[in-house]
Amino acid sequence: MTLLPGNMRADLPPGPRFAADTAPRAWTAATLAPSQTFVDLPAGVNAEIQAALQGIRDNGLTLETVEQEDFRAPSFARMVGAIHQRLDGPGIAIIRGLDLTGLAEGDVDILSWALCNYVGRPIRQGLQQDRRLFTVTDNRAQHDDPIRIGATTQESRMHTDNGCLEPRAPDYVALLCVNASEAGGESTLVSAASVHRVLREESGNLLPELYSRFHFLPPRLHTWPAGPKTICKPIFEAVGEELHVHYARVMVEPGMELAGTPLSETQRAALDRLDDVVARPSLVFQYALRPGEILINNNLTTLHGRRAYKDASGTPRMLKRIWMWRRHRGAGDDPVLLDAAEL
Repeated sequence: MTLLPGNMRADLPPGPRFAADTAPRAWTAATLAPSQTFVDLPAGVNAEIQAALQGIRDNGLTLETVEQEDFRAPSFARMVGAIHQRLDGPGIAIIRGLDLTGLAEGDVDILSWALCNYVGRPIRQGLQQDRRLFTVTDNRAQHDDPIRIGATTQESRMHTDNGCLEPRAPDYVALLCVNASEAGGESTLVSAASVHRVLREESGNLLPELYSRFHFLPPRLHTWPAGPKTICKPIFEAVGEELHVHYARVMVEPGMELAGTPLSETQRAALDRLDDVVARPSLVFQYALRPGEILINNNLTTLHGRRAYKDASGTPRMLKRIWMWRRHRGAGDDPVLLDAAEL
């Protein structure tokens, strides 16, 4: 018998409640205020970035060889507390004010990674490539992996990034906008706490299914050659008083098939209901990123997606994606506690 938070039996109508059931974690499209999400950078940040990039060019460093100590932006560092406050609250931070004028793509790659290194610890997105970041753009169907929706112009349904190369998923996902689309492409986000509350109130009989473990099929570039073929975890997970979410329907259905445990009728009904709720307009925050803006979301407490889009002629939509783990909090310098906090 599966137990839900508070030792509630999974075969009874569930009613788990979390500290995050209320604002600011449990927001809706109508209650999420701009002051809770936006962070405007001081003008001094851009001068510091230009100076740091010039030093990196002068010394021949690249995205693969640069380290955090090579890129100093103290004005940005002073803003990180405000960014974390938003990520720990609603789970969304939209950073405005970066000037990308005249920067080569390699410069943008470095500043994306370096700024995010202040926010968290960047983790790899591939073994042989995309080790420090991934470029989100339409690659004109030069791949055959149906899970990689981000490499197309198609709509990306609500999901979390699951980072299947690592022992746990990224805590934060950052997207720096280099080029916007001609039409569409808005980022969409929804509060996992609000979704959970709606499911509890409207479909309590299905909610326990989402606490059971599902097999996720990783994208081919995120699969260990000698590792398991699927990653197994629940969709909703109680971590103390925190509610965490892990989801990607495009990964779950083929993962369950590959594991030899196809979705049951009840599991399918629960996932269908989840898909309906995460797309509910009253819950979804939508924002069209502009060049020089960075959207960071808490990947454990929100789900995100993207509207389908059309590229501008000659200038494809391009975002730089960085996955991050939270820096250690509370573990001090004890190596045992640090390892436990990391993994």
